Amino acid sequence: MNLASSVAWEGKVGDADLRIEIPPSGRIHAEWKTPAGTRNKVVDSIEQLERSVLFQLIVGTEGGSKVCEEVADAVALSLANRSPSTAREQSPAPPPRRRSRPGAPQQRRRGGAGGSRGRRRR
Repeated sequence: MNLASSVAWEGKVGDADLRIEIPPSGRIHAEWKTPAGTRNKVVDSIEQLERSVLFQLIVGTEGGSKVCEEVADAVALSLANRSPSTAREQSPAPPPRRRSRPGAPQQRRRGGAGGSRGRRRR
């Protein structure tokens, strides 16, 4: 995970060690380690985090819903307190699209591999 990310929550959920970070982009990065291995997930909202990560971890654990609420609250607080991404603010606007003038002749596009050859005559 990125060094510029802020840790929203870190702790144990059942048998898994869970770490949730929020980078400047605002997406939510979750990483959890279980006896079966390490998993990562990147989501856009708290609802997606609850469905795709927390649900997997709380199934079969006692007090899982309490931990789920704690994690969701911590992530919501971190999202609310984060500074907005400066990368989006600094990106230049795309150039405006060129539109043809009314009454201007339309240019024909020729397709195919013929290059500069004209139409075939029969």
